[in-house]
Amino acid sequence: MIFSKEEVLKVTGGKLWRGKPGGGFTGVALDSRQIGPGELFFPLAGENFNGHDFIVNALQGGAAGSLLEEAWLPSFAAGDFPAGKTIIVVENTLLSLQKLAAYHRAKFSLPVLAVTGSNGKTTTKDFIASVLSTRYNVLKTEGNLNNHLGLPLMLLRFKKEHEVAVLELGMSGPGEIALLTDLCRPTKGVITNIGEAHLGFLGSRENIAWAKGELLAGLNSRGKAFLNGDDPFLVQMGEKFAGEVFYYGFTAGFGIGLQALGYTPTARGCSFEVALPGGVRDNFAISLPGKHNVYNALAALAVGLDFSLTNEQIKKGLATCIFSAMRMEKTLTQKGLWVINDAYNASPTSMRYALQSLREWAPDRPKIAVLGDMYELGPQAGELHCAVGRYLADLGIDYLLTVGKLAASIAHGAREAGMVPENIFMLGTPEEALSCLHELARPGFYILIKGSRAMQLEKIAEELINRY
Repeated sequence: MIFSKEEVLKVTGGKLWRGKPGGGFTGVALDSRQIGPGELFFPLAGENFNGHDFIVNALQGGAAGSLLEEAWLPSFAAGDFPAGKTIIVVENTLLSLQKLAAYHRAKFSLPVLAVTGSNGKTTTKDFIASVLSTRYNVLKTEGNLNNHLGLPLMLLRFKKEHEVAVLELGMSGPGEIALLTDLCRPTKGVITNIGEAHLGFLGSRENIAWAKGELLAGLNSRGKAFLNGDDPFLVQMGEKFAGEVFYYGFTAGFGIGLQALGYTPTARGCSFEVALPGGVRDNFAISLPGKHNVYNALAALAVGLDFSLTNEQIKKGLATCIFSAMRMEKTLTQKGLWVINDAYNASPTSMRYALQSLREWAPDRPKIAVLGDMYELGPQAGELHCAVGRYLADLGIDYLLTVGKLAASIAHGAREAGMVPENIFMLGTPEEALSCLHELARPGFYILIKGSRAMQLEKIAEELINRY
């Protein structure tokens, strides 16, 4: 049992409407189709669904009880619930979930690292968790459970055997990082960078920096922050932070505690030399390409040193890291195509990173970039897409396939920068892109696939891998 019935009533401010006092719940569930025996069902409302419609299904599926929002009480006044089940009436089910998660987190005194940033936060989270796992029992954020709904679910997974938690904090607007920080109460924080993601919501990089900086406000003087020292926004943020700050980066200068002295692309990813605290130098390797991933690894290296791990333990954690899905997943198909699935999401910065990685992975091979729309960029969307196209042309990518209306501007930018027009294809759907690839791709080609999550470009990668 994770929660007693009395705990749930006290923490949520709810009222027992059906069932008897005493007893408790083994866990919580949001999906009536995935109920575990003895769990408490939280009927949340979304744009296209209302969990209250599935309360009876959840109870019949094994849930010990369910919350029910007070506003929906009249609809259930004559409800016929399975015998022996508990119904607790609350004002707001989402707020109740967050309160219960914060209450559960407060039971534990383990170190909690919160990771946020415009780009690379998931990979950085994966690196950190892998490094710390060489010595500790680590709980890390799974999948996309990094928002006001997902983070509470991660907090509710805290168990006594966990020694460290590494949690990713995502956002789309101001106030969200503050909320998530308040829920998880981190003892340490990592901010990877400040980029253009969410410009449509926040308007400027300055506003994005302010929103990401809510993590440091939540840490206050009690915590320690690990910041990218090559990002001027983060340097300014660190100067104002009341707690301890550790900077990492490539640029030598005042305050950099961990400096990468360069990196070398390899067939598997890249290797890099680091000047460690105390003047010692050592070499590390990761299975991902690109300077941006060296930054992500540096953050993990800094955290590992802070936890007194040895260089060998850190090397092992970096080298054996298993990354979240659709982040530069490189697959050689049976017929000799290299498919790089980076379709989880996209921003102008991450697009440039991925294109640079494509060139490093295949400097002398034919390269195709399949790029989709980038969302949440606001009025600057057209120019930001064009800039990606110009960057792509300057890198010497051989072929460009754009998918979507916004991505057409990537094609325009590439053409303006001198890319051969016959090698540019503007398409409307993933299916059209697949048809084009069937005609274009040959064994030995490297194909990068990237776009915003809603574009679902992973379908292209899956089809190429299955068919070729």
